[in-house]
Parts: sequence; structure tokens; C-alpha cells
Amino acid sequence: MDKPNVYDFGIDDDSVPSIEKSVEISEDAPPTVVQRYFESRYATNVNDKPNQDYSVLIHSNNLCILSLASSHVLMGKTIEKIDFQVSENTHRLSNIMTGKGKRGAQIVQAGSTLCKVHCSDGEEHKILSAIPGKLVEMNSKLAETPNIMLNKPDDIGFIAIVLPQKQRFEKIRDGLLTKEQYTQEILQSN
Repeated sequence: MDKPNVYDFGIDDDSVPSIEKSVEISEDAPPTVVQRYFESRYATNVNDKPNQDYSVLIHSNNLCILSLASSHVLMGKTIEKIDFQVSENTHRLSNIMTGKGKRGAQIVQAGSTLCKVHCSDGEEHKILSAIPGKLVEMNSKLAETPNIMLNKPDDIGFIAIVLPQKQRFEKIRDGLLTKEQYTQEILQSN
């Protein structure tokens, strides 16, 4: 006597549609992590310097990721090195903080120098903070591979993570441009 097949559920293979036919397939790619969890805002002409434009990705927990906007003066250049020693006493990579309140974190203002970029054409550019707050993290990967700041600004090439003061957060966010406002401003300036 034959053993019964334990995987035979009495279902005819032709009666069950293939998975491709049972699921609606969309041509649209699913949203990225940035699109799903962050609100994109922009700061232009930081410290009244032309083309000192930055992208600020705002998470729901108020952490802000700073990166270069597509209209920043550095876009299209080649970076030789990045210097995180912004003054005699301040090295941005040696930022040490502890706890929930980020005690010991370096405080930055809008326009504070985060690092200095040395380009292959001999120019030096200061990378500025677009918003005030506590410096939670500088992207240490920029020291090893500085051009990721230009190639992947909203990904592994971010500059810094800043935590604005809770009391000032709404005012800071409202002072930044939305994607539509940023696009309009860039079109008008060209």
C-alpha cells in the first residue's frame, strides 16, 4: 500500500491562480526610507552667501539630517579633503555627548562652520549649519571618502545630524523652504 502524500491537500493546481495573477503589480517603486520617514526642507543662501544651499531632512522625532542641496556651490567640484578642525579648540569629530538630553554635545548656530572642504581646484569652502541646535553626529565617513558628500548627499553623504531645541523647533522648521518653494527659488535665481 502506498503512503499518502502529506502535501496533497486535494487542491487542483489549475484552480489556484499563480502569484503574479493574484497580486496587483504596480510600476511605481515603493517609497524610500527618506520619503517615508522624513520631511524635506531647504535652507538657501545660509549666512547670506550665494549658493550656500542645504537640504534638511526632518524626522518625526525632530532630529535633522543636514546635507548639500543640489544647488550648493560645491556641486560639480572634486573634493580633495575635509577638515573637521574648525577652530583652535573645536574639532567636530571629537563631539562627545551622553544621555537622552545629549549632554556635552557641541552647540551650533545657523551659520556655524561644521567643516572646511578643500577642492582639487585649490578653493576652500566652509560647510555651514543650516539650523541651530545640538550637534548629535558628524558624518565620519566624509574623512575617508569626501566625495560622497557630493555623490550621495541624502544618503551616506550627509554632513551632520542636529537636534534643534524643542521650544524653537516649529519656528526653525517654518523658516525652512518646502521642496516646492526651493524649486521655485532656484528657477527664479537662474
